Amino acid sequence: MKNWIFKDESSTPTDHKAARTRAILLSLPFALLGIFALVLLLHDEVGSGFAMPKQKAIGLLSGFIASGGFIALIFGITAKKRALKTPKLQSPIPETIEKPWLNRQDWADGRIISSSRKAVLLLWIFVAFWCAASAAISLAVVPQQLDQGNHAALIALIFPVVGLALIFFALNTTLAWRKFGQSIFEMATVPTASGGTLEGMVRVNAKLQPEHGLHLQLSCVRRTTIHAGKNRGTTEKILWQDEKWLRADLPQTDVKATGIPVYFKLPDNLPESTASGGDGIDWRLEASAKVRGPNFHAAFEVPVFKLAEIPVPSDDTSKQYQMSLDEMRKQIHSRIRVSNLPDSGREFIFPAARNLGFATGATVIWLIWTGVIILLIYKHAPPLLPLVSGAADLLMTVFLINLWFHHSRVVIAAGQLKIEISWFGFKKRRIIKSSDVANFATEVGANVGHSAYYDLKVRTRDRQEFTVAKHLSNKPEADWLVREMIAGLRRPSDIKNSPQPPATV
Repeated sequence: MKNWIFKDESSTPTDHKAARTRAILLSLPFALLGIFALVLLLHDEVGSGFAMPKQKAIGLLSGFIASGGFIALIFGITAKKRALKTPKLQSPIPETIEKPWLNRQDWADGRIISSSRKAVLLLWIFVAFWCAASAAISLAVVPQQLDQGNHAALIALIFPVVGLALIFFALNTTLAWRKFGQSIFEMATVPTASGGTLEGMVRVNAKLQPEHGLHLQLSCVRRTTIHAGKNRGTTEKILWQDEKWLRADLPQTDVKATGIPVYFKLPDNLPESTASGGDGIDWRLEASAKVRGPNFHAAFEVPVFKLAEIPVPSDDTSKQYQMSLDEMRKQIHSRIRVSNLPDSGREFIFPAARNLGFATGATVIWLIWTGVIILLIYKHAPPLLPLVSGAADLLMTVFLINLWFHHSRVVIAAGQLKIEISWFGFKKRRIIKSSDVANFATEVGANVGHSAYYDLKVRTRDRQEFTVAKHLSNKPEADWLVREMIAGLRRPSDIKNSPQPPATV
Protein backbone atom coordinates (compact mmCIF):
# COMPACT_ATOMS: atom_id res chain seq x y z
CA MET A 1 0.00 0.00 0.00
CA LYS A 2 2.88 2.34 0.74
CA ASN A 3 4.24 2.05 -2.79
CA TRP A 4 0.79 2.77 -4.14
CA ILE A 5 0.51 5.96 -2.11
CA PHE A 6 4.02 7.38 -2.22
CA LYS A 7 6.09 7.92 -5.32
CA ASP A 8 9.48 7.85 -3.67
CA GLU A 9 11.27 7.18 -0.42
CA SER A 10 13.21 10.43 -0.23
CA SER A 11 13.55 11.75 3.26
CA THR A 12 12.32 15.12 4.42
CA PRO A 13 13.28 17.20 7.44
CA THR A 14 11.30 16.74 10.60
CA ASP A 15 8.06 18.72 10.57
CA HIS A 16 7.06 18.90 14.24
CA LYS A 17 3.75 20.53 13.51
CA ALA A 18 2.85 17.81 11.03
CA ALA A 19 3.90 15.16 13.54
CA ARG A 20 1.61 16.65 16.17
CA THR A 21 -1.22 16.84 13.63
CA ARG A 22 -0.78 13.18 12.70
CA ALA A 23 -0.79 12.17 16.36
CA ILE A 24 -3.97 14.14 17.00
CA LEU A 25 -5.73 12.78 13.92
CA LEU A 26 -4.80 9.21 14.73
CA SER A 27 -5.80 9.58 18.38
CA LEU A 28 -9.07 11.43 17.80
CA PRO A 29 -11.36 8.46 17.04
CA PHE A 30 -10.08 6.59 20.10
CA ALA A 31 -10.60 9.69 22.23
CA LEU A 32 -14.18 9.96 20.96
CA LEU A 33 -14.77 6.32 21.80
CA GLY A 34 -13.36 6.88 25.30
CA ILE A 35 -15.56 9.91 25.89
CA PHE A 36 -18.55 8.00 24.58
CA ALA A 37 -17.81 5.11 26.96
CA LEU A 38 -17.54 7.50 29.90
CA VAL A 39 -20.89 9.06 28.98
CA LEU A 40 -22.46 5.60 28.90
CA LEU A 41 -21.00 4.80 32.30
CA LEU A 42 -22.23 8.06 33.79
CA HIS A 43 -25.51 8.40 31.94
CA ASP A 44 -27.57 8.48 35.13
CA GLU A 45 -25.54 11.41 36.46
CA VAL A 46 -25.41 13.52 33.30
CA GLY A 47 -28.85 12.54 32.03
CA SER A 48 -27.59 11.47 28.60
CA GLY A 49 -30.56 9.21 27.93
CA PHE A 50 -28.27 6.53 26.49
CA ALA A 51 -27.91 3.13 28.07
CA MET A 52 -25.39 0.29 27.78
CA PRO A 53 -24.47 -2.49 30.20
CA LYS A 54 -21.54 -1.38 32.36
CA GLN A 55 -19.53 -4.42 31.36
CA LYS A 56 -19.66 -3.45 27.69
CA ALA A 57 -18.96 0.19 28.44
CA ILE A 58 -15.95 -0.72 30.57
CA GLY A 59 -14.71 -2.98 27.78
CA LEU A 60 -15.06 -0.08 25.32
CA LEU A 61 -13.16 2.21 27.68
CA SER A 62 -10.43 -0.44 28.13
CA GLY A 63 -10.09 -0.71 24.36
CA PHE A 64 -9.68 3.06 24.18
CA ILE A 65 -6.93 3.02 26.81
CA ALA A 66 -5.12 0.14 25.09
CA SER A 67 -5.37 1.88 21.71
CA GLY A 68 -4.00 5.09 23.22
CA GLY A 69 -1.03 3.18 24.60
CA PHE A 70 -0.46 1.57 21.21
CA ILE A 71 -0.44 4.97 19.48
CA ALA A 72 2.00 6.33 22.07
CA LEU A 73 4.25 3.32 21.43
CA ILE A 74 4.18 3.94 17.66
CA PHE A 75 5.19 7.59 18.00
CA GLY A 76 7.75 6.76 20.67
CA ILE A 77 9.47 4.27 18.38
CA THR A 78 9.31 6.76 15.49
CA ALA A 79 10.87 9.52 17.61
CA LYS A 80 13.62 7.16 18.78
CA LYS A 81 14.47 6.11 15.23
CA ARG A 82 14.58 9.73 14.12
CA ALA A 83 16.89 10.63 16.99
CA LEU A 84 19.27 7.79 16.06
CA LYS A 85 19.34 8.96 12.44
CA THR A 86 20.20 12.56 13.34
CA PRO A 87 22.86 12.44 16.02
CA LYS A 88 24.57 15.57 14.80
CA LEU A 89 21.64 17.70 15.92
CA GLN A 90 22.26 16.66 19.52
CA SER A 91 25.74 18.22 19.68
CA PRO A 92 25.94 21.26 17.41
CA ILE A 93 29.38 22.35 16.38
CA PRO A 94 30.45 26.00 16.87
CA GLU A 95 29.84 26.83 13.21
CA THR A 96 26.17 25.83 13.47
CA ILE A 97 25.77 27.98 16.57
CA GLU A 98 26.93 31.04 14.61
CA LYS A 99 25.03 29.88 11.52
CA PRO A 100 21.93 28.08 12.85
CA TRP A 101 20.56 27.36 9.37
CA LEU A 102 23.30 24.76 8.98
CA ASN A 103 21.47 22.63 11.58
CA ARG A 104 19.01 21.64 8.87
CA GLN A 105 20.47 19.89 5.86
CA ASP A 106 17.81 21.18 3.46
CA TRP A 107 18.42 24.78 4.60
CA ALA A 108 22.17 24.36 4.29
CA ASP A 109 21.79 22.97 0.74
CA GLY A 110 19.26 25.62 -0.29
CA ARG A 111 16.94 22.89 -1.63
CA ILE A 112 13.80 22.63 0.49
CA ILE A 113 11.39 19.78 -0.12
CA SER A 114 7.72 20.63 0.09
CA SER A 115 6.25 20.11 3.53
CA SER A 116 2.82 19.68 1.95
CA ARG A 117 3.42 15.94 1.79
CA LYS A 118 0.66 14.43 3.84
CA ALA A 119 0.97 11.26 5.85
CA VAL A 120 -1.51 9.62 3.48
CA LEU A 121 -1.12 6.17 4.98
CA LEU A 122 -1.83 7.46 8.50
CA LEU A 123 -4.68 9.54 7.12
CA TRP A 124 -6.30 6.46 5.64
CA ILE A 125 -5.79 4.56 8.91
CA PHE A 126 -7.49 7.40 10.73
CA VAL A 127 -10.37 7.44 8.22
CA ALA A 128 -10.80 3.68 8.54
CA PHE A 129 -10.93 3.84 12.35
CA TRP A 130 -13.29 6.80 12.28
CA CYS A 131 -15.70 5.11 9.88
CA ALA A 132 -15.55 1.82 11.81
CA ALA A 133 -16.13 3.54 15.16
CA SER A 134 -18.94 5.77 13.87
CA ALA A 135 -20.63 2.80 12.17
CA ALA A 136 -20.42 0.77 15.38
CA ILE A 137 -21.88 3.61 17.43
CA SER A 138 -24.66 4.26 14.91
CA LEU A 139 -25.67 0.61 14.56
CA ALA A 140 -25.36 -0.29 18.24
CA VAL A 141 -26.93 2.78 19.78
CA VAL A 142 -29.21 4.67 17.41
CA PRO A 143 -31.75 1.92 16.54
CA GLN A 144 -32.04 0.84 20.18
CA GLN A 145 -32.56 4.40 21.42
CA LEU A 146 -35.10 5.19 18.70
CA ASP A 147 -37.10 2.13 19.74
CA GLN A 148 -37.15 3.59 23.25
CA GLY A 149 -38.42 6.91 21.92
CA ASN A 150 -35.14 8.77 22.45
CA HIS A 151 -34.90 10.77 19.22
CA ALA A 152 -31.96 12.76 20.59
CA ALA A 153 -29.83 9.73 19.71
CA LEU A 154 -29.99 10.85 16.07
CA ILE A 155 -27.18 13.27 16.89
CA ALA A 156 -24.83 10.27 16.74
CA LEU A 157 -25.41 10.16 12.96
CA ILE A 158 -23.14 13.19 12.63
CA PHE A 159 -20.15 10.82 12.99
CA PRO A 160 -20.90 8.84 9.77
CA VAL A 161 -21.52 12.13 7.94
CA VAL A 162 -18.11 13.40 9.05
CA GLY A 163 -16.69 10.05 7.96
CA LEU A 164 -17.95 10.60 4.40
CA ALA A 165 -16.30 14.03 4.34
CA LEU A 166 -13.05 12.48 5.60
CA ILE A 167 -13.13 9.85 2.86
CA PHE A 168 -13.52 12.58 0.24
CA PHE A 169 -10.64 14.56 1.79
CA ALA A 170 -8.38 11.48 1.93
CA LEU A 171 -9.11 10.60 -1.71
CA ASN A 172 -8.39 14.16 -2.85
CA THR A 173 -5.16 14.24 -0.82
CA THR A 174 -3.99 10.93 -2.27
CA LEU A 175 -4.77 11.98 -5.85
CA ALA A 176 -2.93 15.29 -5.35
CA TRP A 177 0.15 13.47 -4.03
CA ARG A 178 0.10 11.02 -6.94
CA LYS A 179 -0.27 13.85 -9.44
CA PHE A 180 2.30 16.36 -8.17
CA GLY A 181 4.61 14.36 -5.91
CA GLN A 182 7.20 16.42 -4.06
CA SER A 183 8.00 19.98 -5.07
CA ILE A 184 11.40 21.55 -4.37
CA PHE A 185 12.18 25.19 -3.64
CA GLU A 186 15.68 26.09 -4.84
CA MET A 187 16.89 29.22 -3.04
CA ALA A 188 19.04 31.79 -4.83
CA THR A 189 20.93 32.67 -1.63
CA VAL A 190 21.22 30.84 1.69
CA PRO A 191 19.94 32.03 4.04
CA THR A 192 17.50 34.80 3.23
CA ALA A 193 18.48 37.98 5.05
CA SER A 194 15.96 39.79 7.21
CA GLY A 195 15.28 43.05 5.38
CA GLY A 196 16.47 41.50 2.11
CA THR A 197 14.68 39.44 -0.53
CA LEU A 198 13.58 35.83 -0.77
CA GLU A 199 14.52 34.66 -4.26
CA GLY A 200 14.48 31.32 -6.00
CA MET A 201 12.47 28.84 -8.02
CA VAL A 202 9.88 26.23 -7.04
CA ARG A 203 10.31 23.08 -9.14
CA VAL A 204 7.09 21.12 -9.67
CA ASN A 205 7.25 17.61 -11.11
CA ALA A 206 4.19 18.17 -13.29
CA LYS A 207 3.01 20.49 -16.01
CA LEU A 208 0.95 23.08 -14.18
CA GLN A 209 -1.91 24.60 -16.12
CA PRO A 210 -3.80 26.80 -13.62
CA GLU A 211 -7.36 27.62 -14.61
CA HIS A 212 -6.91 31.24 -13.49
CA GLY A 213 -3.52 31.93 -11.93
CA LEU A 214 -1.05 30.80 -9.30
CA HIS A 215 -1.05 32.19 -5.77
CA LEU A 216 2.22 32.69 -3.85
CA GLN A 217 2.15 33.53 -0.15
CA LEU A 218 4.95 34.18 2.34
CA SER A 219 4.11 34.28 6.07
CA CYS A 220 5.99 34.90 9.29
CA VAL A 221 4.27 32.84 12.00
CA ARG A 222 4.90 32.72 15.73
CA ARG A 223 4.37 29.22 17.14
CA THR A 224 3.59 29.02 20.87
CA THR A 225 2.87 26.06 23.13
CA ILE A 226 0.25 26.74 25.78
CA HIS A 227 0.31 24.68 28.98
CA ALA A 228 -2.94 24.41 30.91
CA GLY A 229 -2.43 21.94 33.72
CA LYS A 230 -1.87 18.55 32.17
CA ASN A 231 -3.13 19.75 28.81
CA ARG A 232 -1.03 21.49 26.21
CA GLY A 233 -1.73 22.88 22.79
CA THR A 234 0.00 24.86 20.08
CA THR A 235 -1.26 28.20 18.80
CA GLU A 236 -0.03 30.15 15.80
CA LYS A 237 -0.15 33.87 15.14
CA ILE A 238 0.64 35.44 11.79
CA LEU A 239 3.01 38.36 12.38
CA TRP A 240 3.40 39.35 8.75
CA GLN A 241 2.20 38.10 5.37
CA ASP A 242 2.63 39.02 1.73
CA GLU A 243 1.25 37.44 -1.41
CA LYS A 244 1.42 37.57 -5.19
CA TRP A 245 -0.65 36.29 -8.08
CA LEU A 246 1.14 34.95 -11.15
CA ARG A 247 -0.43 34.40 -14.54
CA ALA A 248 -1.05 30.90 -15.86
CA ASP A 249 1.78 31.12 -18.45
CA LEU A 250 4.44 29.88 -16.01
CA PRO A 251 7.87 28.87 -17.33
CA GLN A 252 7.96 25.18 -18.31
CA THR A 253 11.37 23.79 -17.33
CA ASP A 254 10.56 20.45 -18.94
CA VAL A 255 7.76 18.72 -20.80
CA LYS A 256 6.49 17.37 -17.49
CA ALA A 257 7.85 20.02 -15.09
CA THR A 258 7.06 23.61 -14.16
CA GLY A 259 9.15 26.35 -12.57
CA ILE A 260 7.56 28.99 -10.33
CA PRO A 261 9.72 32.10 -9.85
CA VAL A 262 9.72 33.44 -6.28
CA TYR A 263 10.62 36.99 -5.25
CA PHE A 264 9.52 38.63 -1.98
CA LYS A 265 10.86 41.70 -0.20
CA LEU A 266 11.14 41.12 3.55
CA PRO A 267 10.83 43.70 6.35
CA ASP A 268 13.75 44.05 8.74
CA ASN A 269 11.75 44.33 11.97
CA LEU A 270 10.56 40.72 12.29
CA PRO A 271 12.19 37.82 14.19
CA GLU A 272 14.35 35.26 12.44
CA SER A 273 13.57 31.60 11.83
CA THR A 274 13.79 28.97 14.55
CA ALA A 275 15.89 26.07 13.33
CA SER A 276 14.80 23.61 16.03
CA GLY A 277 11.33 22.37 16.85
CA GLY A 278 9.06 23.61 19.60
CA ASP A 279 8.17 27.24 20.17
CA GLY A 280 9.59 29.74 17.74
CA ILE A 281 9.22 31.45 14.38
CA ASP A 282 8.34 29.82 11.06
CA TRP A 283 8.74 31.54 7.71
CA ARG A 284 6.43 29.70 5.31
CA LEU A 285 6.31 29.91 1.57
CA GLU A 286 3.15 28.47 -0.01
CA ALA A 287 2.22 28.01 -3.66
CA SER A 288 -1.27 27.00 -4.75
CA ALA A 289 -3.34 26.87 -7.90
CA LYS A 290 -6.74 25.66 -9.00
CA VAL A 291 -6.29 23.06 -11.73
CA ARG A 292 -8.34 20.27 -13.25
CA GLY A 293 -8.63 17.43 -10.80
CA PRO A 294 -7.02 17.84 -7.37
CA ASN A 295 -5.71 21.35 -6.80
CA PHE A 296 -1.98 22.07 -6.45
CA HIS A 297 -0.55 23.13 -3.11
CA ALA A 298 3.03 23.09 -1.83
CA ALA A 299 4.49 24.57 1.35
CA PHE A 300 8.08 25.19 2.41
CA GLU A 301 9.76 26.32 5.63
CA VAL A 302 12.39 28.82 4.52
CA PRO A 303 15.38 30.13 6.55
CA VAL A 304 15.27 33.86 7.33
CA PHE A 305 18.03 35.21 9.57
CA LYS A 306 19.54 38.56 10.51
CA LEU A 307 22.88 38.98 8.74
CA ALA A 308 25.62 41.54 9.20
CA GLU A 309 25.51 42.33 5.47
CA ILE A 310 22.37 42.09 3.36
CA PRO A 311 23.07 40.75 -0.15
CA VAL A 312 22.31 43.09 -3.03
CA PRO A 313 18.95 41.96 -4.46
CA SER A 314 18.80 40.88 -8.08
CA ASP A 315 16.06 41.72 -10.55
CA ASP A 316 12.58 40.41 -9.82
CA THR A 317 12.30 37.33 -12.05
CA SER A 318 8.60 36.96 -11.23
CA LYS A 319 7.66 40.46 -12.37
CA GLN A 320 6.90 39.47 -15.96
CA TYR A 321 4.44 36.84 -14.73
CA GLN A 322 2.68 38.94 -12.10
CA MET A 323 -0.96 39.82 -12.60
CA SER A 324 -2.08 43.40 -12.62
CA LEU A 325 -4.30 44.52 -9.77
CA ASP A 326 -7.40 44.39 -11.99
CA GLU A 327 -6.58 40.80 -12.98
CA MET A 328 -5.91 39.85 -9.38
CA ARG A 329 -9.18 41.35 -8.14
CA LYS A 330 -11.05 39.29 -10.73
CA GLN A 331 -9.38 36.14 -9.43
CA ILE A 332 -10.41 36.83 -5.84
CA HIS A 333 -13.86 38.10 -6.91
CA SER A 334 -13.51 41.23 -4.83
CA ARG A 335 -16.80 42.88 -3.86
CA ILE A 336 -15.17 46.09 -2.64
CA ARG A 337 -16.21 48.99 -4.89
CA VAL A 338 -14.07 52.06 -5.55
CA SER A 339 -15.40 54.92 -7.66
CA ASN A 340 -14.72 58.55 -8.51
CA LEU A 341 -17.21 61.22 -7.44
CA PRO A 342 -18.22 64.24 -9.58
CA ASP A 343 -16.55 66.67 -7.14
CA SER A 344 -13.11 65.03 -7.60
CA GLY A 345 -13.69 62.86 -4.55
CA ARG A 346 -13.28 59.11 -4.05
CA GLU A 347 -15.79 56.65 -2.63
CA PHE A 348 -14.90 53.25 -1.10
CA ILE A 349 -17.70 50.82 -0.31
CA PHE A 350 -17.09 47.72 1.81
CA PRO A 351 -20.33 45.68 1.57
CA ALA A 352 -21.56 43.29 4.22
CA ALA A 353 -20.96 39.54 3.78
CA ARG A 354 -18.17 40.20 1.28
CA ASN A 355 -16.17 37.16 2.53
CA LEU A 356 -18.76 34.48 1.87
CA GLY A 357 -16.44 31.51 2.46
CA PHE A 358 -15.18 32.88 5.77
CA ALA A 359 -18.69 33.83 6.94
CA THR A 360 -20.23 30.52 5.87
CA GLY A 361 -17.58 28.44 7.63
CA ALA A 362 -17.96 30.47 10.83
CA THR A 363 -21.74 30.09 10.63
CA VAL A 364 -21.51 26.30 10.33
CA ILE A 365 -19.32 26.16 13.44
CA TRP A 366 -21.76 28.45 15.27
CA LEU A 367 -24.74 26.27 14.31
CA ILE A 368 -23.02 23.11 15.59
CA TRP A 369 -21.96 24.82 18.81
CA THR A 370 -25.45 26.25 19.36
CA GLY A 371 -27.01 22.85 18.67
CA VAL A 372 -24.80 21.26 21.34
CA ILE A 373 -25.88 23.93 23.86
CA ILE A 374 -29.56 23.34 23.07
CA LEU A 375 -29.04 19.60 23.52
CA LEU A 376 -27.34 20.19 26.89
CA ILE A 377 -30.27 22.28 28.06
CA TYR A 378 -32.80 19.77 26.71
CA LYS A 379 -31.04 16.93 28.54
CA HIS A 380 -30.88 18.92 31.80
CA ALA A 381 -27.08 18.99 31.97
CA PRO A 382 -25.46 20.65 35.02
CA PRO A 383 -26.24 24.42 34.75
CA LEU A 384 -22.58 25.51 34.70
CA LEU A 385 -21.86 23.66 31.44
CA PRO A 386 -24.50 25.36 29.22
CA LEU A 387 -23.83 28.68 30.99
CA VAL A 388 -20.12 28.72 30.07
CA SER A 389 -20.83 27.38 26.58
CA GLY A 390 -23.55 30.00 26.14
CA ALA A 391 -21.13 32.83 26.96
CA ALA A 392 -18.76 31.61 24.23
CA ASP A 393 -21.74 31.24 21.89
CA LEU A 394 -22.72 34.86 22.55
CA LEU A 395 -19.26 36.08 21.52
CA MET A 396 -19.47 33.96 18.36
CA THR A 397 -22.90 35.47 17.62
CA VAL A 398 -21.53 39.03 17.83
CA PHE A 399 -18.64 38.03 15.55
CA LEU A 400 -21.09 36.54 13.01
CA ILE A 401 -23.26 39.65 13.04
CA ASN A 402 -20.19 41.67 12.06
CA LEU A 403 -19.32 39.24 9.28
CA TRP A 404 -22.80 39.17 7.75
CA PHE A 405 -24.18 42.66 8.44
CA HIS A 406 -21.26 45.08 8.99
CA HIS A 407 -21.22 47.60 6.13
CA SER A 408 -18.81 50.53 5.81
CA ARG A 409 -18.42 53.42 3.40
CA VAL A 410 -15.58 55.91 3.10
CA VAL A 411 -15.77 59.17 1.16
CA ILE A 412 -12.75 61.41 0.62
CA ALA A 413 -13.81 64.80 -0.74
CA ALA A 414 -13.90 68.53 0.03
CA GLY A 415 -11.03 68.35 2.50
CA GLN A 416 -12.73 65.71 4.62
CA LEU A 417 -12.62 61.98 5.27
CA LYS A 418 -16.10 60.65 6.02
CA ILE A 419 -16.48 57.19 7.56
CA GLU A 420 -19.93 55.61 7.72
CA ILE A 421 -20.48 52.26 9.44
CA SER A 422 -23.88 50.53 9.57
CA TRP A 423 -25.57 47.41 10.95
CA PHE A 424 -29.22 46.57 10.17
CA GLY A 425 -29.82 50.12 8.97
CA PHE A 426 -28.33 51.75 12.10
CA LYS A 427 -25.53 54.08 11.03
CA LYS A 428 -22.55 55.61 12.78
CA ARG A 429 -20.75 58.48 11.09
CA ARG A 430 -17.40 60.12 11.72
CA ILE A 431 -15.82 63.06 9.89
CA ILE A 432 -12.07 63.75 9.97
CA LYS A 433 -10.40 66.73 8.35
CA SER A 434 -7.89 65.74 5.67
CA SER A 435 -5.30 67.89 7.40
CA ASP A 436 -5.71 65.77 10.55
CA VAL A 437 -4.97 62.47 8.81
CA ALA A 438 -1.49 61.15 9.59
CA ASN A 439 -1.63 57.93 7.57
CA PHE A 440 -3.57 54.83 6.63
CA ALA A 441 -2.46 51.37 7.73
CA THR A 442 -3.31 47.71 7.35
CA GLU A 443 -2.87 45.32 10.26
CA VAL A 444 -3.47 41.60 10.66
CA GLY A 445 -6.83 41.31 12.37
CA ALA A 446 -7.97 37.68 12.36
CA ASN A 447 -6.10 34.45 11.60
CA VAL A 448 -7.92 31.53 10.00
CA GLY A 449 -5.58 28.61 9.41
CA HIS A 450 -2.67 29.88 7.31
CA SER A 451 -4.62 32.89 6.05
CA ALA A 452 -4.65 36.35 7.57
CA TYR A 453 -7.50 38.86 7.37
CA TYR A 454 -6.58 42.53 7.52
CA ASP A 455 -8.10 45.58 9.16
CA LEU A 456 -7.83 48.91 7.36
CA LYS A 457 -7.31 51.84 9.75
CA VAL A 458 -6.85 55.59 9.60
CA ARG A 459 -4.57 57.31 12.11
CA THR A 460 -4.78 60.97 12.98
CA ARG A 461 -2.05 63.38 13.96
CA ASP A 462 -3.28 63.44 17.58
CA ARG A 463 -2.60 59.65 17.69
CA GLN A 464 -6.18 58.49 17.45
CA GLU A 465 -6.99 55.39 15.42
CA PHE A 466 -10.23 54.46 13.65
CA THR A 467 -11.07 51.23 11.85
CA VAL A 468 -12.33 51.86 8.33
CA ALA A 469 -12.97 48.22 7.28
CA LYS A 470 -12.37 44.78 8.78
CA HIS A 471 -11.59 41.30 7.46
CA LEU A 472 -9.95 42.22 4.15
CA SER A 473 -8.99 38.84 2.73
CA ASN A 474 -6.23 39.85 0.33
CA LYS A 475 -2.96 41.61 1.21
CA PRO A 476 -2.26 43.16 -2.25
CA GLU A 477 -5.76 44.59 -2.39
CA ALA A 478 -5.46 45.92 1.18
CA ASP A 479 -2.20 47.67 0.28
CA TRP A 480 -3.79 49.00 -2.91
CA LEU A 481 -6.70 50.45 -0.93
CA VAL A 482 -4.20 52.29 1.29
CA ARG A 483 -2.53 53.79 -1.79
CA GLU A 484 -5.89 54.75 -3.34
CA MET A 485 -7.05 56.50 -0.17
CA ILE A 486 -3.77 58.40 0.01
CA ALA A 487 -4.21 59.35 -3.65
CA GLY A 488 -7.72 60.58 -2.80
CA LEU A 489 -6.28 62.94 -0.19
CA ARG A 490 -3.86 64.31 -2.78
CA ARG A 491 -6.58 65.23 -5.27
CA PRO A 492 -6.83 68.94 -6.28
CA SER A 493 -9.85 69.60 -4.04
CA ASP A 494 -7.91 68.44 -0.98
CA ILE A 495 -4.39 69.62 -1.62
CA LYS A 496 -5.05 72.99 0.04
CA ASN A 497 -6.18 71.33 3.23
CA SER A 498 -4.11 68.15 3.39
CA PRO A 499 -0.34 67.67 3.54
CA GLN A 500 0.97 64.53 1.89
CA PRO A 501 0.50 61.62 4.37
CA PRO A 502 2.92 58.74 4.37
CA ALA A 503 1.71 55.22 3.59
CA THR A 504 1.95 52.64 6.33
CA VAL A 505 1.41 49.00 5.46
